[in-house]
Amino acid sequence: MLTTGRDGDNGNVLPLRRPQPVVAEGESWPLPALLLGARLKTLRGLQHQKTLIENTGYSATLYSRIEAGATRIDKPEGIALILKKLGVPAGPEFDQLMGLARDASVPGWASSFRSAYRDAVPEAMVRLSELESRASHLYSVETGFVPGLLQSDAYRTAVTERTLRPSQLPLAQQVVNLRAERTRRFFAAEPPPRSVFFLRENVLRQVIGSRGLMVEQLERLLHFVETPQIGVRIIPMDLQLALQVSSVTRLDFEGQLFAVPSVIYNEWAGRGEYYRGPLDGEASSDDFTDFRRVIDDAVRLAPGRDESRLLITKALKAHRSHM
Repeated sequence: MLTTGRDGDNGNVLPLRRPQPVVAEGESWPLPALLLGARLKTLRGLQHQKTLIENTGYSATLYSRIEAGATRIDKPEGIALILKKLGVPAGPEFDQLMGLARDASVPGWASSFRSAYRDAVPEAMVRLSELESRASHLYSVETGFVPGLLQSDAYRTAVTERTLRPSQLPLAQQVVNLRAERTRRFFAAEPPPRSVFFLRENVLRQVIGSRGLMVEQLERLLHFVETPQIGVRIIPMDLQLALQVSSVTRLDFEGQLFAVPSVIYNEWAGRGEYYRGPLDGEASSDDFTDFRRVIDDAVRLAPGRDESRLLITKALKAHRSHM
């Protein structure tokens, strides 16, 4: 039986549930790669990677990334060699895992933005854009800006222009297009992920673009406060988080073919890093534990819906009073 915390928090490793299709139309490699990697790591157990990858064409570095679900599978046939070495016989599980390997080779919609605008679109953002719409639960802590998935069109454009380097500004519209498509796909998911967004109060008070733009954005936030499946919680400025972060997102994946750990994405100074949660029998990495604590603190510290609504309303009135 699952234990659930506030806002549906149900832990790191999820038990086997009723299988769902892995790759839907227009989706791509990140989720099947995560599922495949977690299962390969479980099957390997205490066997050394070096012995496993001999004569498979995989380097130790690449195979470590495959087990972490952090890379697209360029050559699915190599996974068949791995499975044979792991002793997986021909049959349903072998076929399922090879299906995941093939699904994990699909570049996907966001990869086209990465290919065309590599200088302005980090690989980590492409992976996030493809994973978040497939998650069952999402928890996001933002201390600098309104979360990308909740941004208005005007706010998204203003933030993009403000955060790109001067040499990247000619690509601003393409980056905006990626972020807009990311948002569209997230809310078009069936069912959409159950999500809770935690914002520091200073995000509401700062002026991005103009006061009028901020009024539009905060009115949009008030709409999301009342939206089913979405939680918007405001962390008052006098409450401190465990770590100084700009953006931390935790994604849970429930109801998949195999139990799969949570993934945490941390963004700082324009760089994004991923940390996979522990599988059964594994110890959690220090990085995963640290950033999970940030999210746990946000869940513990942030007021509920009514007080969060009040904080947004106060900030909205302050912006209107200066127009």
